[in-house]
This record gives sequence, C-alpha cells and structure tokens, in this order.
Amino acid sequence: MENSRTFKCLLVAAFCMAGAQASAQVGSQEITLAGSQASTAGPTEFFTGRVRVDPVWPATASINTSGAWVTFEPGARSAWHTHPAGQRLVVQSGVGLVQEWGKSVQVIRPGDVVWCPPGVKHWHGVAATTAMTHLAVTGTLDGKNVNWMEKVSDDPYNSR
Repeated sequence: MENSRTFKCLLVAAFCMAGAQASAQVGSQEITLAGSQASTAGPTEFFTGRVRVDPVWPATASINTSGAWVTFEPGARSAWHTHPAGQRLVVQSGVGLVQEWGKSVQVIRPGDVVWCPPGVKHWHGVAATTAMTHLAVTGTLDGKNVNWMEKVSDDPYNSR
C-alpha cells in the first residue's frame, strides 16, 4: 500500500514537473509598442523613388517570417527581386503595381493580397500619381529573405 502511494506521488510529481517545463518553454506574450521601432528609407540601390520601411516584427526561431509596413510615394518602385521562402503583400492603402517577370503589370488595391512564391522574379511599387502602403510578410530561409537584382527600367514600369 505504501509503495502504491509513493508511486502515485512520484507520478503526480513527474506530471507537475513536465507541465512546469512545458510552461517554461512556451514563454510569454510580447508587445512591441507602435512607434517604438525606427522607420528607414528604402535603400537607393534597391528602390527607385521614395520608399519608407516601418518594421513590425523580425523573423525568429519561433516564427520564420518578418513583417514590415512599406510605403511607396508616387512614382516609387522596388528593383526586380526574388524571395527564397516567398512573400505575401497585403495592401493597406492607396493603389499599387506588381509585376512578375515576363507577365503584365497588375494593379493592386486596399484589401488585395499578393503571394510571391519562392524564387519568382518580380517588383512592386506605385504609379506616378499615387502612393501605396502594404504589409510585407516575408519568409526567411538560411537567414536570407530577399535576393535583389537589377532596377526596373522605365519601359516595363510605364507599360501598363
């Protein structure tokens, strides 16, 4: 009887310890306050025109994607690029443009979601008279989330 009671106590203690370890591994919620991260200008080697990037979250071991609000002023666009793990763009405001290599320029508006598959060459930006902000959710593979290429010339940009 005593052995049975000891076994039950040990069993309960093991379950409690396992639960405590699981709770310790989960962690706590984390809040990043709006405006607590500095905005940066889109680098001129990767963008034409004025672009502002407002980081939202970095890629981590827990979630291997980063998020950023990207605002394109009228006439701005990215260079051609690919993403090794893909990217989703969620248009928040304004009217934007996206183009996949070898395809026509597409117009995107608030609420539209663009999926850029891994390795697909594309660019995004806006027309000469509009601005646009989108949330860019970008996957990371082996520590890298983008492969930059040549700038978009005026011909494809103006071909809409």
